[in-house]
Amino acid sequence: MTRTLIGIGLAAAMIAAAASLPRAQQPAQGRTFTPEEMAAYRAALPDAPARDLVIRVCGQCHEPNRAASLRLTRDGWEGVVQKMKGLGASALATDAELAQITDYLSENFKGEAPRPINMNTASAIDIEAVAGLLRKEAAAWIAYRGKTPCKTLDDLKKVEGVPFKKIDERRDRLVCF
Repeated sequence: MTRTLIGIGLAAAMIAAAASLPRAQQPAQGRTFTPEEMAAYRAALPDAPARDLVIRVCGQCHEPNRAASLRLTRDGWEGVVQKMKGLGASALATDAELAQITDYLSENFKGEAPRPINMNTASAIDIEAVAGLLRKEAAAWIAYRGKTPCKTLDDLKKVEGVPFKKIDERRDRLVCF
């Protein structure tokens, strides 16, 4: 019994000591890769700073070269890295390392910014997805635009049943012409 209590106390002290280390000094957790796996991942990813960091952190949950299939803007990659941080990547990397990963992905797997949709011709599904309107709000706009198309996004302030705040928040992805 005494041995058990001493063991528990020792384990608690070790955990407390590890938690008190600055984040950058804490050892990375997770699996280690064989030299063959590292070589394969390195061959699949562009040679640039943070490549091995991407392999070490991202490879804990999926093949690191999975990013090669995506092409996102910097904002898109920042969103992906934040999502991964919430799913546990923060236990494997510091915030500074996650920023390096974002830099690596946004530089090596660039995508185009989404093109804006024309509120006068967009389908209900596009209006719902891009403008963030509910189905009934999109339907209200479509019924209104049949009689009076918009010339500017501010014209949508007049449309009953369409919350202009949603339109204004997504102004960079919407146009009227």
